[in-house]
Amino acid sequence: LLLRFDGTTAEFTLGDPGDTPLLGDWDCDGIETPGAYRPSTGRVFLRNTVEDGPMEVDYPINRSDIVPLTGDFDGDGCDTVSYYVPAEGVVVIFNTPEAVVEAADDTTYMDLEYGFGIGGDLAFVGDFDGDGIDTIGLFRPLSGTFYLKNTHTEGPADIEFAFGASGDLPISGDWTDQDGADSVAVYRPSTGTFFFRYANSEGATDETLEFGVVDALPIAGAFGLNRSG
Repeated sequence: LLLRFDGTTAEFTLGDPGDTPLLGDWDCDGIETPGAYRPSTGRVFLRNTVEDGPMEVDYPINRSDIVPLTGDFDGDGCDTVSYYVPAEGVVVIFNTPEAVVEAADDTTYMDLEYGFGIGGDLAFVGDFDGDGIDTIGLFRPLSGTFYLKNTHTEGPADIEFAFGASGDLPISGDWTDQDGADSVAVYRPSTGTFFFRYANSEGATDETLEFGVVDALPIAGAFGLNRSG
């Protein structure tokens, strides 16, 4: 179920029960469309339209212990699927659309790998400084703390602040002026409520949204909005 900027919704079927939902601009046309990661097989499935239908892209990651992450990690205008390994606190980045697959053994090869965070952190993606490159953020539920990176490098967070509560799920987006810089929000599954922060700093909630769906997995993106113009 997608909630558009104008308040309308779109509902369609994609993937199988147990899949993790994905959203990104897979074909580099400026419009974000859905996909899915299937932990049972370690495969990624992508569509280039927001409607019912078969997957158009299918390739392996071959890991079931990861959190998939989608974004434009090198600023080329194309979104790719990368991942975070929660048990290891490791980020793995793929910059090639559909990943880089070696046909001989059906294996993907990464572009970048670095450590960030600790076990139990929840990873998400955003362009937190508006430079056109998506980087990694972490939300630590036990303390309600966000940790944001502005580069794909080893080391501590560039930004750290408290927002949200234990049990919340983190997302990010350009909620206000579409200036290209993302800030954080949390979705509270128990109530189906979003809490938005307009700056990446400690402070009160700037806006709330009663989505009306509880116990869902949140995703944020430009649904049907061409970002290239």
